[in-house]
Amino acid sequence: MKNRGITAIFTIILLAFYITIILFTFFAVLHIDKVNNFATALVFEIIGFVLLAFFILVNIFGSKVKVGYLASLIGTTVFYTVILDVINMGLVRTMPHNLFFLVNLIVLFIYCLISVPIYIMGIK
Repeated sequence: MKNRGITAIFTIILLAFYITIILFTFFAVLHIDKVNNFATALVFEIIGFVLLAFFILVNIFGSKVKVGYLASLIGTTVFYTVILDVINMGLVRTMPHNLFFLVNLIVLFIYCLISVPIYIMGIK
């Protein structure tokens, strides 16, 4: 039980550090608050943060996912988060708003098509 608490604290600290890096990049480096796609990029980044935190922390506190499924689920989530960061940081200024929103939705849809069945099959 003690290891579970330490693991959860360490995971939360790393997630907070990651969120801080992304938000600093958005606001201090890219000045995203002055861009037309600001709200869309922020919403999809928050969705990515929540999904990453959920799939990591649910195995610590909640229902157990088998190790093989958990590894592929976390790997898929990290891959989705990296693609999301590339899209949101690289294309936030150049893409029209509707296309930017559509690309983010398509990436999220593909991620859900892959990760939801993995999660369902991996629950013990």
